[in-house]
Amino acid sequence: MAKLSRLLRTTIVTVLLSVVSALPASAQPQPQATKRPMTLMDLAELRRIGVGTTQLSPDGRTLVYMLSTTDWKTGRSIYHLWKQNVGGGAPTQLTFTETGDIPAGVRWSPDGKTLLFMRDGQIWLLPADGGEPRALTKHATNVSQPAWTPDGATVYFLASDPQTPDERERTRLRDDVRGFEEDYKQRRLWKIVVSTGAETQLTSGDFTVMEYRLSADGTRMAMQRAPAPLSGDAYRGEVWVMDANAENARVLTSNAIEEFGLELSPDNSQILFRGDAGDQFEPTYNTNLWVVPAAGGTPRAVLPDFDYSIEWATWSPDGRSIYLTANMGVHSEFFQVDVVARRARQMTDGEHYIPPGWSMHAGTGAVVFQVDEPTRFGDVWTLPLSAGTATKAVRITGAFDALERDFALPRQQKVVWKGADGVNVEGVLIYPLDYRQGQRYPLVVQLHGGPQESDKFGAGPGLLQSYVPVLAAKGYAVLRPNFRGSNGYGSAFLRDVVNGYFHNMAPDVMLGIDALVQQGVVDPNRLAVMGWSAGATLVNKLITQTDRFKVASVGAGISNWISLFAQSDNTSFRRTWFGGMPWGKTPGFDAFWASSPIKDVANVKTPTLFFGGEADTRVPLAQSLEMYRGLKSNGIPTHLYVAPREPHNWGEQRHLLFKANTELEWFEKYLNGRAYVWEKAPSS
Repeated sequence: MAKLSRLLRTTIVTVLLSVVSALPASAQPQPQATKRPMTLMDLAELRRIGVGTTQLSPDGRTLVYMLSTTDWKTGRSIYHLWKQNVGGGAPTQLTFTETGDIPAGVRWSPDGKTLLFMRDGQIWLLPADGGEPRALTKHATNVSQPAWTPDGATVYFLASDPQTPDERERTRLRDDVRGFEEDYKQRRLWKIVVSTGAETQLTSGDFTVMEYRLSADGTRMAMQRAPAPLSGDAYRGEVWVMDANAENARVLTSNAIEEFGLELSPDNSQILFRGDAGDQFEPTYNTNLWVVPAAGGTPRAVLPDFDYSIEWATWSPDGRSIYLTANMGVHSEFFQVDVVARRARQMTDGEHYIPPGWSMHAGTGAVVFQVDEPTRFGDVWTLPLSAGTATKAVRITGAFDALERDFALPRQQKVVWKGADGVNVEGVLIYPLDYRQGQRYPLVVQLHGGPQESDKFGAGPGLLQSYVPVLAAKGYAVLRPNFRGSNGYGSAFLRDVVNGYFHNMAPDVMLGIDALVQQGVVDPNRLAVMGWSAGATLVNKLITQTDRFKVASVGAGISNWISLFAQSDNTSFRRTWFGGMPWGKTPGFDAFWASSPIKDVANVKTPTLFFGGEADTRVPLAQSLEMYRGLKSNGIPTHLYVAPREPHNWGEQRHLLFKANTELEWFEKYLNGRAYVWEKAPSS
């Protein structure tokens, strides 16, 4: 497979960002003899660069980032801090603790002499040229979101209030009955003097600081405040502006959406923010972009007619432009926005995903970012954007050299088909490693979460959750469809979930399968479907509507919208989907029940696995239990597997390995009629 350059759509300048197949869909690629298929253990032990941890030094010569290893003693990925010269050379590991560091909050000091990073819930400092790190904070609670002042003398951070002495005593005595959703602690803004360690609390009152951003000159601050830190209260937050000492605060917005990604313009006159809303702050739209005068006034949508969902954004150094990455369905790209003209210009194009968390380097006018590609799952690149013109991108890290060199990786291709109403639907098709034209293969359909997400080229964040390279190595084709409700295709496409949720989702998926059957790629008698969260909810729906799937897997899926509404920690967006609450007069129980998969559970004929996290507050375990009980009572082969300690998104490697092994065993049994040998993790 050849590496080809791609052209920028508007500037016609080469940007080397993606690995693009030069072969047509009918070609018959052969893995190189020196390469071998990936296994689950290969995926489990693959090192990953932490998203949002990449930072360039003030002089632009050195990159730092967090790199993971798999620790089988704890069963988790642990991260350490690394650095690498932009001009080339081998990377250097900077931290070495057994428990690892937190893959967030990495920051260079303004003078480039010190690195700030997070460990054990506190802020640590490390000399940039090497040495022993020291704890800067020793706060009573865990801290987050650290930020240097421009002079490097002070660091801001957020921290929740600690328990009172009376609460600590009650905990000790186990006299600890608590009020549900009443025992939270508000999150405050603090600052600490680097030279002395003296801490000062800057905010107080009956509100939580969800997010803050210090201005470039260190004099002003943008902040998002909410009444409480509860997930369901985020939409009640608003944008505030104040002095850097948190005085002279004033509120700038009044709406019913969650604002995030706040940033003051270089001249401190405007605040940029994002939100999942329409031009007038109507909820459940593609993520939009606004600016609001810092002196007060009406926020305005920067790109009111933009078709794509905005994933990350920042001001240009001169404040005349905004640079952003947009979700365009199966890929994401950089855009430049003229703030005055409110016009966007696409700057890159490729078969890749650019994760949020990238940053602009003020000194060089370049962005430092990661690229997830079919053969490299997140290396770090730089791309100069000076004067709004992208030149050649340069890859800095080689974290995935061995991946590309040693393993046979499957070919990925965008596929497009028509939905039931004639709308174009697309997805990513992953071919089996041994693909031969004219031969039909078993298909595993993987359904993404959200549903306001979309599957893209590359590996995605959950390598061991989806294990696509392993499926391809075992002879499966994989379809990752971006069904209705997905991001990246305009707000009408996303808002198909409004007023009833299930409208075109299921037909979108089934018609995609039909298209692959018609093309001769897929065996219609060997179909599997799997999903997590919203994807699992769609699996629950599909297996009540059709028996075409020979096997299914459901992870943290919703079965009953009525009971879920009471169980979940966040219902704000679900009110939009159904037009209200189940226990209100509008829309009432009927609307929620009509879209509940459990209503039609008697129709299910598909052998189905269920997985749930014991600590899941978003889609609690009871949702999986309801569906499992329905299948079990009706004599359908099924199992429900419960993972201790796990929240909504599982993180322990042994749990993820168990899930993958269990699914593969069922896929092999029901699709291929053959035995499967489990892969095992090391004993320690």
